Amino acid sequence: MIGSADMTGIDGGSETFGYVPLCQRIDEPAMHNNSRKLTANPPPIQSHTACCWLAALWVCLLVVIALWPATARSSTLFATAQLGWDIPMDRLDDPLGHLGPDAVAGTEASAMTSRLSTPLNAGYLGHTVWLRFEVPAPTLGPGQEGLWLLAQPTYLDFVTLYQKGVNGEWLEQTSGDLVPPNQKVGIRQHLFRLVPGQTALVRIQTTSAIQFQAEVLTTEALAVELARSERGMGLYFGAMAILLVCIWAATAIFRTRALFSLAVLGTVSAIHIFNVRGYGSLWSPDEFTVWASHAVGIGAFLLPATLAWQIKEQLTRGTRYRRTDRLLTFLIALNLLGTLSVPLGFYPAVAWVNLVSLLAADVAGVAMCLLTLRRRDRIAAHALLLAAYGLHGLGGVPIAILMTGLVPLRIDATSLWQLEAIAFTSLLAIAVFVGMVARYRQAQLAKDRAIERLALSEHSLEERIEQRTAQLTEAQTALGQALENERTLRDEQKQFFHMISHEFRTPLAVIDSAAAEQQAFPSPDLPSQTDRAAQIRRACRRLTSLVDSCLINERLDSAGFSLQASPTRVSDLLQHAAQLVHWSPRHHLQLFTDAAPEEWVCDATLLHIALSNLVDNAVKYAAAGEIFIAARRGESGLLEISVADEGSGMSLDVMNRIFERFERGDRTDQSRGFGLGLWVARRVARLHGGDITVESTVGEGTCFTLSLQAQRIGQG
Repeated sequence: MIGSADMTGIDGGSETFGYVPLCQRIDEPAMHNNSRKLTANPPPIQSHTACCWLAALWVCLLVVIALWPATARSSTLFATAQLGWDIPMDRLDDPLGHLGPDAVAGTEASAMTSRLSTPLNAGYLGHTVWLRFEVPAPTLGPGQEGLWLLAQPTYLDFVTLYQKGVNGEWLEQTSGDLVPPNQKVGIRQHLFRLVPGQTALVRIQTTSAIQFQAEVLTTEALAVELARSERGMGLYFGAMAILLVCIWAATAIFRTRALFSLAVLGTVSAIHIFNVRGYGSLWSPDEFTVWASHAVGIGAFLLPATLAWQIKEQLTRGTRYRRTDRLLTFLIALNLLGTLSVPLGFYPAVAWVNLVSLLAADVAGVAMCLLTLRRRDRIAAHALLLAAYGLHGLGGVPIAILMTGLVPLRIDATSLWQLEAIAFTSLLAIAVFVGMVARYRQAQLAKDRAIERLALSEHSLEERIEQRTAQLTEAQTALGQALENERTLRDEQKQFFHMISHEFRTPLAVIDSAAAEQQAFPSPDLPSQTDRAAQIRRACRRLTSLVDSCLINERLDSAGFSLQASPTRVSDLLQHAAQLVHWSPRHHLQLFTDAAPEEWVCDATLLHIALSNLVDNAVKYAAAGEIFIAARRGESGLLEISVADEGSGMSLDVMNRIFERFERGDRTDQSRGFGLGLWVARRVARLHGGDITVESTVGEGTCFTLSLQAQRIGQG
């Protein structure tokens, strides 16, 4: 049985078969360099021109293989006669299968169904057909033992030849694919010995399409024909085997669904041709004779199923053409179910299904290729697919015409079918390869673009990392500075409270002591009361000075601070500060104002605080003796006010840090403490455009000089 006159194939889809992912981790410091390295020398991509040349050479080879039998046959035509062409024959239908050779031989020619001048091609009749012809009686040369009838196709169930023997009885010779191999001659074709010059009857009974092409040959011509036929089939199956090995090897290497489906289709096609040509029936064990015959019908349904699968994998899988995809799925399922008709015995009734399925699948493939070409997507691959499907669809028409006998040509239709089948499979294989090359090129370009974007991203990331690192460094520095400021502030607060506890306790103790003595020992003596009042006032003045220093410390640090300058008498400034000396019983004041200007434009409030701090510092730390306060205009035009004592003096190290905030000089005769006086005095001097300098000698005393620049009235 044979269900179609062509073969189907598959092309490559984008989905992989047995895909195994591969991941590679790139070291981050070398990512940018790696991306540059990858984009520097992209691998070369083979041009489609080579694929086209390969396709052309392969098709030419197939043409040579297919035409080899025809060219070889011409050398034996002198000893060959073909039934229908050279030897007319009569056809008689036997619907009930009751006729015997005597009835057929005695039937008048006019009563026969038809007189054939071409090979028999009756289609799926489902009943027995008889052929009657006269065997020629040629003059046989030396070594020619007789005549033989070599017939095909090999998939006919039963073919029986009848000729009368010498005693007038009908001699029967039987062949067919349902006849066990041990009951037939050892070749795949139907072979019968003929008696020259007698009538021969051929009875054909099969569930397949009834076709019968036969040749009458001499023994010598038979040997040549068998050798030629097997040589041609060997070349054909050798070429098909090479093609399939290449496809299966590519499938094993690339593991794509397209290659896998193509390999399956090619294998199914080769096996089907193998069975159609009779090798399966010839080589199968006797117990598998029936299944060897069924394999032809099963293969006829598997071909359209695999063709639909190929088109589905290549053109519709995962696309928006869901209706076409569902149609192909339906064709696959329908033909797979159709294979059950062969063993169940109703194959002739549904054999048309595989023919219609082949045509429908070809139309769907051509339509999908045209739609894809309109989008200009992988033009080379889909152009090859269009050629393959067009060849497959259009090639079936002339082959069907030849096999039905509508066009009487001396060409074996099965050979043309084999040529079309291998050419179709080859075009599909080349289309798959071209499609893979196109997808590889697209993937390569996409990879290059991705690497370029990766390089840009890496560069941008590096810049952002550097920027972020700089920001973090700045934030860390600011945080460190804030922590340091916080630590300094805490230290200053600690020092300030130490200073408050020490500096405020001393004048308060003086006030408390004087008040307690006055309360405990009240005396009408006026001088003693005056002294006690002076002590209390000097202590209160020191407290006021300390409070003013603390307040002015905060005022000087405020953002909106400005001097309140106005003309001030210099003598008033000095007298205000000199009161601290008058109230000290241990010191005597020496005041020098002759060289001083009468007035000076300055912030009198700030200057009172600064001078009071200098004088209080001398009274507090200097030994008993003279305290000198002098004022004069210096050579640079600045007002210079000096406060000197006859105390123990200071070392150079102490003079270098005496003006720091909360710093106090070391005194051997006083407890160690902390103060703001000198720091505030220097701030006041510098706000007036001047400064404070100190001169001191250990054991001889210290002199502080405050210099002030005259301010403009209303300045600040």
